[in-house]
Amino acid sequence: MRTHTQSSIPRGIRAIRAEATPADMPAVIAGLKGAFDEFKTRYDAKLDQQQREIEDAHTKLAGQQHFGNDTQPQATIDGVIQSFKALRTPAEFKAHYGKDAPAGDKIGLSDFVRAVAGMRSSEGAIQALAVGQDTAGGYAVPHTVMPEILAAMAPASSLLQAGAGVVPMEKGAKSVTTAVVNSLPQAAWRNESAALAQSEPTFRGVAAVPQSLAFMFKVSRELLADAPNMEAALRIAIGQAFAKELDRVGLRGSGTAPEPRGLLNTVGVQVVNFGGTNGGALANYGPILQGIGAVMNADGPLPNAVIGAPRSVITLAGLVDTTGQPIRKPELLQNLPILHTSQIPIDLTVGTGKDCSELYLGDFRGMYFLLRENVSIQLLREVFASTGEIGFACHVRADVVIPYPQTFAVVKGVRA
Repeated sequence: MRTHTQSSIPRGIRAIRAEATPADMPAVIAGLKGAFDEFKTRYDAKLDQQQREIEDAHTKLAGQQHFGNDTQPQATIDGVIQSFKALRTPAEFKAHYGKDAPAGDKIGLSDFVRAVAGMRSSEGAIQALAVGQDTAGGYAVPHTVMPEILAAMAPASSLLQAGAGVVPMEKGAKSVTTAVVNSLPQAAWRNESAALAQSEPTFRGVAAVPQSLAFMFKVSRELLADAPNMEAALRIAIGQAFAKELDRVGLRGSGTAPEPRGLLNTVGVQVVNFGGTNGGALANYGPILQGIGAVMNADGPLPNAVIGAPRSVITLAGLVDTTGQPIRKPELLQNLPILHTSQIPIDLTVGTGKDCSELYLGDFRGMYFLLRENVSIQLLREVFASTGEIGFACHVRADVVIPYPQTFAVVKGVRA
């Protein structure tokens, strides 16, 4: 038997050639298995180390706040705002949930949904039902599927695009008490043996208790069984349904149970009443500059994004001067993304104005969605049985965490 050994191949085992009689095959197979097991153990250890280094690097990067670029960190409040280890990218979602995923075949979302419906599915998906059933009769999606749902949420959520993080809670935890910054302490010079200057309380504790968010959908039995693109369709439907509502509560949530509290109704967020008593039209970038000024006056970092209704974003993009030429962004706003979401109304009443909207700005990396558990999918057996369709209910439990609300601003009274 001739083999190409690993020592002759610089980047691991690439090929193996074996010549043997049938009687030798058990020994050949055993030898190959041993070689591959050794290879896997060695490189799994290296991969784990690299993953830890990437996560550590992300934690450091997430603690930086920038003055419009990636080279000037604003370090005064990093330790407060970036105190959670948040997930923000598909790679981070996969790294976090992947470490708890069992070895075996990859389970797709469509495989899992078919298994929940009692249809033919992969062995791994069927096994996942046995370990993921909750007390309400639903099934928690496997750790290999959860990153796909979160990744599908990001493009549909302006907050996630702006840098808001997802923080999975520790298993078994029902709530988390977070330290919220009321005000920065005031330092003062003192003489030897003189009393220390006193300032207002700096922190207060806020209990974050994830609330239940759910929706229902249906699909025909034939489509679920046969459609080749059902995997992508389910990811889009489930991920974006959650993303839109998380966007809404993150920005405008009332805080009245069961709805989490968003920026608009959080004590300490800067409020700019644009245009006076009745609001004002978007004729320039003044409203955004006013919001940035409010954040600066609170000693906050420069915002990393502005979020507005589609109408506001289009109006800003179409601003022209008296000669019909596009108005150039002020230098301060050159690298500031202006994002849109349909979850901000354009028919709010401010004084006599009935067509008002809002702009939200801040460093959204200091905002988090706290997730208590994986998305759960429950089969609705009887609801659509008469039409040959299958119904499902999707649940997730989440809350909004804003550790330093003074560094965000809401501009009200923005008219068409």
